[in-house]
Amino acid sequence: MLTAVFGGMFLTLLLSVPIAASIGFSCLAFIPWIPGGLDRVMFFVAQRMVVTADSFTLLALPFFILAGTLMSHGGIARKLTDLAEAVAGDFPGGLGIAAIVACMFFGAVSGSGPATVAAIGTVMLPAMLERGYGVGFSGGLMACAGGIGVLIPPSVPMIVYGVNSGVSITDLFLAGLFPGIIVGLFLMIPVVYISRKNGYAGKARAGGTGWVLKKTLEAKSALLMPLIILGGIYTGIFTPTEAGIVAVAYAIILGFLSRGLSWRGLCTAMVEAAIITGSCIFLMGAASAFAKLLHMKDVPNLISTIIFSFTTNKYLILLLFNLVFLLGGMFIDTLSNILIFCPIFLPLALKIGVDPIHFGTFIVANLALGMATPPMGVDLFVASNICKTPFEKVLRGSIPFMLWNLAAVLMITYFPMISLWPLQLFR
Repeated sequence: MLTAVFGGMFLTLLLSVPIAASIGFSCLAFIPWIPGGLDRVMFFVAQRMVVTADSFTLLALPFFILAGTLMSHGGIARKLTDLAEAVAGDFPGGLGIAAIVACMFFGAVSGSGPATVAAIGTVMLPAMLERGYGVGFSGGLMACAGGIGVLIPPSVPMIVYGVNSGVSITDLFLAGLFPGIIVGLFLMIPVVYISRKNGYAGKARAGGTGWVLKKTLEAKSALLMPLIILGGIYTGIFTPTEAGIVAVAYAIILGFLSRGLSWRGLCTAMVEAAIITGSCIFLMGAASAFAKLLHMKDVPNLISTIIFSFTTNKYLILLLFNLVFLLGGMFIDTLSNILIFCPIFLPLALKIGVDPIHFGTFIVANLALGMATPPMGVDLFVASNICKTPFEKVLRGSIPFMLWNLAAVLMITYFPMISLWPLQLFR
């Protein structure tokens, strides 16, 4: 049965069938094992797709996606990058550090890796190239730094994981904060080393502390957004779903008041958000049916038994999880990986004593790295398009950042307190 189910899925993926359709077609492989045959399976898939979409918690997804597209079209990225440049100053690799800091700021607004690369990259990459930074170095750094956007809350993959695993989205947002900061700090290490070696300088400040204060005041409205949203969630003023609505309202008001958002930009942002949301909901519906059929046939327990027959060592199993999600991130997009593999591996993680919140955090960290690794490497493609340079050159430049990013992922995996400690403070 496992061969038929997963073999059919990967065959359709190799034939370039859209992932949501591939998952849906894979459900047909259960026909010989489900009473009622084709009619029963087709009815079940349709029913699960409707039930999945009919979720109040899931409403957070389209609102945060829309907030991110509104911020992208509202000129917020420029204010955040100006602030990051002012903080980094003319320190060796200062513009590279500024790019990482700007990605961390924007990640707290958009919740999307490719959106972070596109928004910050269009501002920072031309500035880095103008200052003499290598094109491969600049593009590779931007591709890896963009992944921070899916760890720093609010995070779209965290919402999807929370909805499908039953874990509190509020707790997941809080758990992703320190891992996102750690990935950012680890990426700064090769930036400083390579910049010192190649003589890459930052951008001299126009003034001292006063200049930093000025840029902070100019970006205050953008910086307030994550504080309002996350502060409201953690203090219980509103739920994550209601926070998404607040984020959209804030983004629209801020965009029009700052004159960075036009009516045309508003319409474009709404269309982009609708397309992304539609594809996500369709994907989640198909994956929900697939996961339910797997549980009906006890596949997670079967896989657990197979793995336990080889090893019961918790650390080796955690390494296996990392390999699965890292390799999965190389070939399949982040949300699809969460929807396909989490229902299979989460029961195994619980059996070996892994906290479900910690599990969600380190798999998202793995998938964030996967977005910057070939052959899929969507963040690499976005960065290479902005740099107008071959994909291979950006890929070579990204290798040092990938290795340090991987070190951060392993640290997040094997030291669960990095994710769980903030929860203890707020509980």
